[in-house]
Amino acid sequence: MRNLLARKPDAIILLLAGYFCLTFVTRLLMPHGMRFDESQQAFFSQWLTSGYDSQPPLYNWLQTGVVSLFGLSLATISATKNLVLFLVYLSYYKLAREVLEDKLFAAIATLSLLTIPQLFWEAQRDLTHTVAQLLTINLFLYGVIRTLKAPSLASYAFVGIALGLGTLSKYNFALVAIAVPVAVWLHPDGKARLLDRRFLLSLVLALVIFLPHGLWLLDNLSLASTRTLGIMEQDAPQTALAKLAQGPFKFLRLIVVILAPTVVVYCIVFGKSFLRSARSVTVWTRFFDALFVTIALLVLVLILAIGMTSLRDRWLLPFLFLMPIYFCLKMQASGVRPENFARQFFWVPLVMMIIIPASLLTRTSFPTLFHRYEAYNVPYADFVGKIVAEEGRKPGLVLTDDWIPAGNFHLQTPDVPMMSMFFPNLKVGYDWTADKPILLAWLSSSDQIVVPSSLTEWVASNLGTQYTAIEAKQAAIGYARGNPDDKQRFGYAWIYPK
Repeated sequence: MRNLLARKPDAIILLLAGYFCLTFVTRLLMPHGMRFDESQQAFFSQWLTSGYDSQPPLYNWLQTGVVSLFGLSLATISATKNLVLFLVYLSYYKLAREVLEDKLFAAIATLSLLTIPQLFWEAQRDLTHTVAQLLTINLFLYGVIRTLKAPSLASYAFVGIALGLGTLSKYNFALVAIAVPVAVWLHPDGKARLLDRRFLLSLVLALVIFLPHGLWLLDNLSLASTRTLGIMEQDAPQTALAKLAQGPFKFLRLIVVILAPTVVVYCIVFGKSFLRSARSVTVWTRFFDALFVTIALLVLVLILAIGMTSLRDRWLLPFLFLMPIYFCLKMQASGVRPENFARQFFWVPLVMMIIIPASLLTRTSFPTLFHRYEAYNVPYADFVGKIVAEEGRKPGLVLTDDWIPAGNFHLQTPDVPMMSMFFPNLKVGYDWTADKPILLAWLSSSDQIVVPSSLTEWVASNLGTQYTAIEAKQAAIGYARGNPDDKQRFGYAWIYPK
């Protein structure tokens, strides 16, 4: 395969398509419990609305569309993620081809994404909104660069559509939306492109696309911002001086953590050629210089302005994942011939394409030997099957306190309405009769059966205080692929109308 890639770099498209089919099959072979983002998408798929929570709705809309066409299942959840990931890599390759003259360098840059742990590992397990953002950044930059090189009405329209979709992917896309015009302005042809009347079309299209969510955002600003701002301020020191020092230090540390594996691989494969290329400059390296510097300054301003001290690697990934293109631009400018290194480099991503699916499968089985379990191993299907069979009927509504069990329970009974007290703003209609009782369900951590207070409060507010004397039960179910002696406890209660 590495020889084929060296001869025909476009073969990377078929390679990536095959790889993401493999990761899709791998997910179906794993236990069907879902982690954070998978569970959230299963839960959110009940609604098509202009806003959900602290994230914009682009990926939610996509997932809801897939579920409405093909039904809710682990296959539709995983297929959506792997399709978007494939489009991220494909669009990245297309973007690289716009600025890199040699297709080999474009293939090297694209497969370098498999050296970034946050992308090849975390994005497989979670990061739905971030993955959508990566795709929109690729599309936006592709449209911008095409417009810089050969402006047309279609290219300006493409930029506007990509910009609008980007604002619906994640809110920190705004940093890209601000930084790109700066980089364009500093490009030799950039001023003319920004002052072109067709640029108004880009802005209008972006505004129209964002408008429905923007109106929701105006009415739900607290809902959209409070949780994220709380995360940013976690474990913050007390003094202002300590905050000013801690935020930038964590920012720089995360940059090193995210880029270190890629830099190490490049140093090993390209050696001194890679290090010497740092001084090489072209019009496109200057474009990315301006882009990265502007984004870095904006992040530092945010850190200092709001006292942000807790940073997540996924917040910086959408900017740093462009670095392989930048590295290859530098080496191209310094005269490095990619054919001299391509076969050696391709060993790395090809090996990773084997290690990653194998690690995902091992992750759900090997730790169970030591009585440690992932979210994948939680036996939601066995629990729901057991209590529904015992009761002899399906619920008219399932209600839980947290959002991870919410999505997992909904996956088991996709035809039953599901609500979670973690998202009190999301409500759904339901039938409550003797044949369709309400099911309260939650994860329990002890032998003592205690109904979560949020569920009791909902019952009192929506059904009446006469229903608050809840007869709760507990079920202990063995983990999927777990030790027979290890059990996950579930609490539950059926509520019938009087």
